[in-house]
Amino acid sequence: MRALVYRKSIPKYLLMRFGSKRVKSLETSRFSPLQLEEASSPSLPTSEWVRVKPRLSGVCGSDLGTLASESSPYFSPITSPPFVMGHEVVGEVAEDKGDFRIGERVVVEPALGCAVRGMNPPCEFCASGRHALCVNVAKGDISPGIQTGFCHSTGGGWSDGTLVAHPSQLHRVPDSLSDEAAVAIEPLACAVHAALKAAPKADETALVVGAGSVGLFTVAAIKHLAYPKRIICVAKHERQRMEALRLGADEVVHPKDVYEKLPAMFGAERYEPELGKPVVMGGADVVFECVGASGTMEDAVRLAKPGVRVALVGMPGHKNSLDLTALWHKEVSLCGTYAYGMEEYGGERVSSFELAMRLAPEIGLETMVGPRFRLSEYAEAISAARSAGRSGNVKVVFDLR
Repeated sequence: MRALVYRKSIPKYLLMRFGSKRVKSLETSRFSPLQLEEASSPSLPTSEWVRVKPRLSGVCGSDLGTLASESSPYFSPITSPPFVMGHEVVGEVAEDKGDFRIGERVVVEPALGCAVRGMNPPCEFCASGRHALCVNVAKGDISPGIQTGFCHSTGGGWSDGTLVAHPSQLHRVPDSLSDEAAVAIEPLACAVHAALKAAPKADETALVVGAGSVGLFTVAAIKHLAYPKRIICVAKHERQRMEALRLGADEVVHPKDVYEKLPAMFGAERYEPELGKPVVMGGADVVFECVGASGTMEDAVRLAKPGVRVALVGMPGHKNSLDLTALWHKEVSLCGTYAYGMEEYGGERVSSFELAMRLAPEIGLETMVGPRFRLSEYAEAISAARSAGRSGNVKVVFDLR
């Protein structure tokens, strides 16, 4: 099979980290750790595992961070290169196995927790349904890896062959849901988890900082699952602004105007220090930071009301320098919202993926997917994902059909 394989190399890591900032084409050149090559299909770790042939597979911000060496080295001991990339996957079952039948469409839930790894008893997080927080991600039946697409044993979605998945990772796709909608279920599930973990109340104002796919999906999840009084989104590009309003934002502000407009919108006061960003006395009731950059993380804390929650939804880079005085002074609670799990919603306990499946038709999820690229066009795909905001794209995908 042909696959986009990431091979770890210290020289290439350094070249990408320092060189790709000036020459983006390095990410897909012969010097890149990512290459299109002939690869063997992964073997089944145990007899219960299922082969899945990808149909569509998305390009995520975490994938781009890995390619450009922008991701934190925190993850290096809990991944296992070389690995086939791609963790946002809709595919079809490639063989009859257990309750699954050949040809059935499935979405892969990529987290590789205790059940997947054959760890029994499970860790306390997996036992409580928070398997994305599993502490055994370097143990068990398969190689280290936090997710499919970062694990040598599983394969990934950027392949025209098959990957392997544990039955607990597979969610059947209803006939009413297109491949284009299904491929974005995984990032939408992340937004669902964020919206419910830091859920604003009915009389509160939620601020969403950033309007890439993560930010837009978070706006939709907040609107449809949390029902706050008001949602304000910080969005830079025209398509992003339009989508934010369509998905449920009441107002949209350009990043250049956050300190000019937002304090008054919150009924807060703004003060100017001799150096640095403005001081805001007051702010939003809940803030969702969906970029992962040091500047926007600092903005999120400064624009929060004292004593409230700021949720980090976007994946931070490997190096952040920010002034956290506002965090200390306002007694703001800064929380991470990683991946997904079992959620308490509407009096039931349901997976983030199931809620995302329910939400997808309501928000026209398929309209935010594209352009589509073949594996051989991976240079164009990575470039398109890099420029998604400027180009008016939300979710770039590989088409393996």
